[in-house]
Amino acid sequence: MSRLARRRLRGFSLFEFVVFVLSVAIIYSYAAERLSGYPGEAEKANFIAVRTQLQNSMTLITFSAQLNGGRDALITTLEGGNPMSLMLRPPRNYLGEFEEYTLRDLPRRSWFFDKTRSELVYLIGSGEGVTQLMGERSVPTQEIRLHIKAEYVLVEKSTGLPVEVVADFGRLVATDATELQFAGLVLTEIVPYRWGSGVNEEKFEFVAMAPR
Repeated sequence: MSRLARRRLRGFSLFEFVVFVLSVAIIYSYAAERLSGYPGEAEKANFIAVRTQLQNSMTLITFSAQLNGGRDALITTLEGGNPMSLMLRPPRNYLGEFEEYTLRDLPRRSWFFDKTRSELVYLIGSGEGVTQLMGERSVPTQEIRLHIKAEYVLVEKSTGLPVEVVADFGRLVATDATELQFAGLVLTEIVPYRWGSGVNEEKFEFVAMAPR
């Protein structure tokens, strides 16, 4: 087997992974600048950029913790915590952490952390085309609430592959041959929302995977 083939089987190195994450952040920052002449689109682009940077920070910390054997403690510490505390420098429109607040007194197009509910809140500026999905109804909203959540996937014990992947190859997996495995920490919305024509169309999840 060639050296290139062996590298592909091992997966990403930590350096390659960091380069990928930084490249995505740069692309979003460039997109936000290009859309600065369109207030509604610029706000959406800025929201996407911040959310992506938050997810990237969580992914890098999770990946590092897995390499050092501290995964379980990391989940306990971060799940339900403030994602902004993971960034080296929070965005300028981050207001801080509040236990008590009045929404009408807070500036729009800003972020804050609701300590009582353990939720990161974004206050929408124009609010044009932003709705929450309540069952089959779409309700206009002026805020988006997010939180850190640990996600798990059902895998086959012998191979470590997701059961869905094994099933795609036509092989059945017995229930006692499976187990739930930590997949990563995800910044996810409390209530599904639509910003534009598609449901959560701006959502990009970078889930931390165990290094190989």
